[in-house]
Amino acid sequence: MYGGSCVLLDMASAPASIVLLLACASASAAPSVTRTTGAITKVEIVATVGDSVATERPVYARLDQPVRLYAAIEVEGKRWFSDAPVLQLRGKRIAAQPLAMAPVHTLAWKRIEPAEANISNGDADTFHFEPIDYRVTAIDSSAGLAAITPEVRPTLTPDHGNGVGTMRYQIVVVQDGRTLTSPGPEARRGKGSGGVTDDVMRVSIRRDDTYLGYLTEMFGQPYIWGSAGLSDKTHESERLEGSDCADFVVYGARRMGAAIPYTWTGALPGVTKLLGSGTRGRDGVYRDAKGRPVPFPKVGDLVLFPRHVGALAEDRGTIGVLDDQDIMMHTLFDSPKAQPIADSGYADKPVEVRRFRPDLRRGR
Repeated sequence: MYGGSCVLLDMASAPASIVLLLACASASAAPSVTRTTGAITKVEIVATVGDSVATERPVYARLDQPVRLYAAIEVEGKRWFSDAPVLQLRGKRIAAQPLAMAPVHTLAWKRIEPAEANISNGDADTFHFEPIDYRVTAIDSSAGLAAITPEVRPTLTPDHGNGVGTMRYQIVVVQDGRTLTSPGPEARRGKGSGGVTDDVMRVSIRRDDTYLGYLTEMFGQPYIWGSAGLSDKTHESERLEGSDCADFVVYGARRMGAAIPYTWTGALPGVTKLLGSGTRGRDGVYRDAKGRPVPFPKVGDLVLFPRHVGALAEDRGTIGVLDDQDIMMHTLFDSPKAQPIADSGYADKPVEVRRFRPDLRRGR
């Protein structure tokens, strides 16, 4: 046996000249794969969270939940190929063959990410939905992979999320010089939006299921001065395109089930309860009108300044009282981040500590 070939041995010296045929194939040789022929007509990305069915819908997952993106290729408008365990497209189960059986092609994965961390929809006199500048960036070492584990860290803007946030994806398939892609930056929503449609695969990874955890889904998306929408359901923040400071804190409350409309800082007192107020002293501690330190309430409560707001994320500095070393989560001329109040640009302004009203739950 040589290289897996077969050799016919003539046992001439044996009685009756018995001829023995040895069928011999190399045990280590991989079986050949018969590829389908035909033109690739469509490519899509589908996703799973844990052991869920793979679909084309946007992904919401916790950091501890495994997410996989799979390439799905359609041939001649009727046959699908994908390595997804169970494939479902637009609500219909699809019988797909392994991607290795698809016609010969090359495949690469791309990110679709904002190129800027700070944009503006204009003021009251010039309001418009500013188109978000999405760019296509390569994912290293992804060429030819049938599936990837998505990484939501931005590469064109600062990474404040450390593994949490939102990212969009695209696959590029080339067959015989023809290039096909899943939807990318060109898939614009149009009226009432600056972003792209949900045909572009979107993955949102949150830290956990707390209020602050849901806020982390917005990490990596731009600060949008005057973020808006034609309705709350079609709001730029609801679609994770970006937000201003007020819409950012409302997004987390809505994800927790609150029936709170997207709004501006001046309307937040109407949906919150006042817990305390004060101004910063020379020692960095906030004190009320009688000179008493404002107590640090609890993580997730709001710090409302004139025309700016954030959510308290950690008690630092003087423990138990509100001071400028406490950490707030907010967005202001940059994608969302957690930083000391002292570095927020509003530390010297009067502050109100507020909590979303518990009665504003959906269904009440």
